[in-house]
Amino acid sequence: PEEPAAEAVVCARCGTAAEGGTVPLTWLSAVEDGRRLHFCEACARLHIRAIESRLDSLWW
Repeated sequence: PEEPAAEAVVCARCGTAAEGGTVPLTWLSAVEDGRRLHFCEACARLHIRAIESRLDSLWW
């Protein structure tokens, strides 16, 4: 049987796609409203204070 196509890993904030289809170690992962979101290194660095304060990404 064929394996399902792997979903592309994309930054939930800016839309940057990760190479290789896996989440890079430098990216941040979060769960909001039951959905797993990934944020690239640049977005994570830019919004680190909001992330540490546990604000939803809608408030960034």
